[in-house]
Amino acid sequence: MKAILTFFLCIFSLCQVYSQNKLSGRLLNENKEGLAYATISLLKNDSTLVSGTITDSLGYYVIETVAPNDYLLRLSLIGYKSKIISVTVGNVNVTVPTVALKTDNVMLGEVVVKGSSFIRQKDRVLILPDKQQLKHASTGYDLLYNLMIPDVSVDRKTGAVSNSTGNVTLYINGEEADYRDVQSLRPRDIEKVEYYDIPTGKYASNNAAINYIVKKRQTGGYLFADGKQTVGYMAGDYNIGGKVAHGNTSYSFWGGHTMQKYKGSVVDKDETILFPDYEIYRNRETVAGDYRNNQQYIQFKVSNANKKRNLSAQVSLVRNETPSDESNDLLDYSGHYTQSTHSVDSKQEQSLSPSVRLFGDFNIGKNQTLEFTAKGSYTQNDYTRQYTENENYSLSDVKEDLYSFNISANYNLRLQHQNSLGVDIRHYHNITSSTYAGDYSSWQHLWTGESMFMFNYSQRFGEHFIMILRPGLSWMNYKLHTEDVRRYCSLKTSSKFSYQFNKKQQLTLAADVGVNQPDISYMNNVDQTVDFLQVRRGNPLLDDMQLYNVSLLYNGVFGKLNIVGGMGYSIYTHNISPVYYLEGNKLIGSYRSDGNIYGLGVILNASYRVTDNLRAKLAFKYLNVQTHKNYNINSDSYSGMLDVNYFLKDFSINLFGKMPTKSIETSTLIITKTPATYGASVSWSHKGWYIEAGTENPFTKHSRYREHADYGVYRYNQVQTSRIYQQTGYVKLAYTFDFGRKTSRDKNDVDRSINSAIMKVN
Repeated sequence: MKAILTFFLCIFSLCQVYSQNKLSGRLLNENKEGLAYATISLLKNDSTLVSGTITDSLGYYVIETVAPNDYLLRLSLIGYKSKIISVTVGNVNVTVPTVALKTDNVMLGEVVVKGSSFIRQKDRVLILPDKQQLKHASTGYDLLYNLMIPDVSVDRKTGAVSNSTGNVTLYINGEEADYRDVQSLRPRDIEKVEYYDIPTGKYASNNAAINYIVKKRQTGGYLFADGKQTVGYMAGDYNIGGKVAHGNTSYSFWGGHTMQKYKGSVVDKDETILFPDYEIYRNRETVAGDYRNNQQYIQFKVSNANKKRNLSAQVSLVRNETPSDESNDLLDYSGHYTQSTHSVDSKQEQSLSPSVRLFGDFNIGKNQTLEFTAKGSYTQNDYTRQYTENENYSLSDVKEDLYSFNISANYNLRLQHQNSLGVDIRHYHNITSSTYAGDYSSWQHLWTGESMFMFNYSQRFGEHFIMILRPGLSWMNYKLHTEDVRRYCSLKTSSKFSYQFNKKQQLTLAADVGVNQPDISYMNNVDQTVDFLQVRRGNPLLDDMQLYNVSLLYNGVFGKLNIVGGMGYSIYTHNISPVYYLEGNKLIGSYRSDGNIYGLGVILNASYRVTDNLRAKLAFKYLNVQTHKNYNINSDSYSGMLDVNYFLKDFSINLFGKMPTKSIETSTLIITKTPATYGASVSWSHKGWYIEAGTENPFTKHSRYREHADYGVYRYNQVQTSRIYQQTGYVKLAYTFDFGRKTSRDKNDVDRSINSAIMKVN
C-alpha cells in the first residue's frame, strides 16, 4: 500500500499550474447558422498543435487554460473551406470575433499533427488522427490500435475493446456500433475520435465510450472487398459490400464468409475424484482431433439523416455451422480400479439467425435529444454430442428456438453551465424453448426479462470539478416451465467525481453498484452426460450476482508522453461459479451462487510519440483475486505488453510482445497460465489498396496453456496446446473503389454472435 501511495504522490507532484485564460468564439455558415462539431485547433506559429476542441450544437467553442502568446486558430469542418486566423492571448480572456465558413465541395486535406493529438476536454478526450495513423489502417480497429490510447486495449482479431474499468462501447457518429460496424469502417473517412472516459449525456449508460466522427457525403458511392488468410492452419475471413448515397438517404449492403479448419487442441489432463470410500485418478491425453467451422452473413441497411434526426433500418441473416469438433483421447484410470481405454468426443452445431433493427436519434429543440433503438431476432440452434468410451455410448441431441427482443430510449436535456440531465429506459427479453433427446429427454421453456430505469445527472463546479450521478433500478424476472416465477429488484448506480488540474491532467474517483443475471444456459432442469463418471446439471434457482466497484484513475499528458495510472477494488457477491458433489457413483457438476469474490488491481500504462514516424505503448497490470465461501482461493497475477509502430511512406511496421501471465476466471474459478506471445506485421497502403502480412510466435514450436482448478471432491490439472497457438502468419488484402463523388464508408451492423440457452459439454 505504501508503494501505491508513493506512486500517486509522484504523479501529483507532476501537476503544473497554467494561466486560466480562455479563448472563445462562435462559428457560423453562410446562412448565419451555427456549425456543430467543427474542429477548432490552436496552433503555434510553426503549426505545432497546442490545444483544440469542437463546437457545440450551436457553433460555440471554448478553449481553456491558454498561456499568453501569439497563436494561429484553425477552424475547419468537412464540406466547408477552412480558415486560419491570428490571435493574441494576454493575461485576460479572449473572445474571437464570429467567423463564417464558406461551403466547399472539395474534400479537405489531412491535418499534420506535430504535437500531442490527445486533447483533454471537459467530458472527453478528443483525438485527432494524423495522416500516418489513418494511412496505415484498413479498419476502424486498426486505427484505434494505431492511436495507442494508453488506457484502451484493442484486440484486432476479436474486436474486444476495454480499459482499466471494463468494456468500452463503440459508436459511429453517435450510433452504437457492433463488431462488423467498426471492422468495415474506412479510416480515411474518420475525421476525429472522441474517448469518453467520463461518459455523460447519451453515453452515460456506458462504462466508457469511443465515438468515431465520420465524414458524411450526399452523393456517390463505393464498392469494397477484403480478405484475410491465415498461414499455418486453415482460417479465412472474406467480405464484400457497398453503398450508394442520394441526398440525405443512403443504401448499404454487406456479405461475408469466415471459416476455420485445423486438427483441434491437444490436451494432457490429470483428474482426481474423491468418493467417500475410494478415489479415482484419470489421465486424459489427446491423440487426434478435428475442428471445422464456417459462418456466412448478409445485411441490407437504409439510413436517412438531416439536422433534426437520424433514422436507420436494417435486416440481417447470419448462419453458423460447426460440422466437426472431435477429440480422440487415451484414458488411463488408477486408484479404485486400473484400466486403459479409448474415447471419442464428437460435437456438431448449426445456427440460423435473422434479425431486424430500427434506430432513431432526434434533436428536440436546441438543448434536447431523444434516442430510440429496437431490435428483434429469432435463432434456431441445433446441437448434437456423441461420446463413446469402450463399448459405452452417450448421445445428446438438442433443438432450440430462441426469440430475443431489446428496446431502449434515452432522453437528454442540456442545462446551463454545461450541466445535463437524462433518463435511460431499457428492456431485454429472451424466450427459449429447447427439446433434449438422447440420454436425458426433456423439454425446457424459459423466459427472462430485465427492465432498467436510470437517471443521468452531471454537475460542474467551477472550471475543474465535475460530478456525475447515475442512480437507477433493475427489475429482473425468470420463469422456467414447472418452476415459480423469480423476481429481483436491485439498485444500480454509477458515480464519478473528476478533478482537472489543467488541460493536461485529470484525477477521477468512480464508484459503481450493479447486478448481473445468470447465463441462460445455466438455468434449466437438464442433465447432460460428460462421460461415464460425470454428469452436468443445470440450476434454475441461481441468484443474481451483485457487483460493487471503486477506482481511482489518473491521466496525464506531458508533451509527447501520455500516461494513465490507477487502482481499483471490486466485490462480487452471489458470484455464479461451478459446484461439484457426489451422487451415488457419479460426479455431478452444477452451478452455485453463494460465494463472494474480492479483487484489487493496479495499472500503469503509457504511450510515447518518439518521432513523427515512431510510436510506442507500454502497459502493466497487477491483480489479486480472493474468493470466500467457495473454495477460498487467493491468486496474484501480472500482465504486461509492449507495442511499437514505425511508419515509412507507404509502409508501416508493427512489433508487439506480451509477458507470460497468470489469471483466474471468476465464472469458472479456473487458474490459467498463458505463455509469452510476440509477433510482427508489415503493411503497405496506396490509394485504394491495403496489403498486410504478419506473424505470431514465429520462433515458438511448443506454446502451451496450463490451467488447474480445485473444487473439493473434484480437481484437475491440464496442459493444452494447438496448432493455432504455434508459429502462425497471415496475409490480408483490401481494396475500395469509389464512384461518383466520394462517399463516407457506412457501418456494417451485423451482429454475428449466436446466443443460445442450450447447456453444452465443453
